Amino acid sequence: MIIAVDIDGTLLNTEFDDLLATREIEAMKAVRRAGHELVLCTGRNLKSVRGLLQGSGWFPDDLPLVLLNGASVWAQYPGQCLVNKVIGKRDIDQLVRLYRQYDVVPMVYGTDADGGILHFEKSHINKVLANYIDKRKMAVGAIHEVDDLLEVGLIEALEVGSIDVEEKIMALSTAIKKELSHCVKVINTRSLMGGGLYYWAEVFHRSCDKGSGLALLRKHLPEIEGPLVAIGDNYNDLDLFKVADFSVAMGNAPEDVASEADLVTCPVSEGGAGKILLQLAQGIFPPVGN
Repeated sequence: MIIAVDIDGTLLNTEFDDLLATREIEAMKAVRRAGHELVLCTGRNLKSVRGLLQGSGWFPDDLPLVLLNGASVWAQYPGQCLVNKVIGKRDIDQLVRLYRQYDVVPMVYGTDADGGILHFEKSHINKVLANYIDKRKMAVGAIHEVDDLLEVGLIEALEVGSIDVEEKIMALSTAIKKELSHCVKVINTRSLMGGGLYYWAEVFHRSCDKGSGLALLRKHLPEIEGPLVAIGDNYNDLDLFKVADFSVAMGNAPEDVASEADLVTCPVSEGGAGKILLQLAQGIFPPVGN
């Protein structure tokens, strides 16, 4: 099988944890020992994923990755990047202005070539965004705080994004779709921080999503006759569910995400993803609820 797994809210409870638990790592090891192809499909960038896995004590160099919701895809061969879908300078500048217009602090994520640096402005930052930035500083680093993003001269980026209350994020997202849908895609997910009241507005190249990223990666994997299984918890995992033969939502997923899955497992705090992975490693397919 090919088993595509999200990270935040699925393998990692980012409300409380900065490193993967042993139970999830052991479950992923068991999947690989059983001969299945494990793929991590996440909204994180390469630097963030490497920092998380290395800090957790497990980072096989042949692990395929679908990063930044499909903007960056890495094959199982070490160092083989299949695609980097970037946003150009003109669109970066317009997005920064839109974020400001809707009183949402913009963050611009650079490409892997420039170290995946996160750039953000010195401005009023809500408590959830401040928590995210602090966690990233400790776990990943590569953060530049600037006075004015428009003066930095960023030529290209993999993402422009931020976290804020749902009302502001949805108004901003509507404006982005209206003005820039011909060149970018905005993806909304519920933040795991902030009691469900805060959401992400993440903007990528218009052709990005986890499903298309996985489809590209699949062409470069050894031919596998077994099913494609997807495990996730948030709105950006719905594209994974669409391409999967069998989909699993976490118990902490929003109801309208869980309703699209074939199976709902227990929440990330109870190790639901690890339990499903162990079932698959033991040859139990389809897996059963737990």
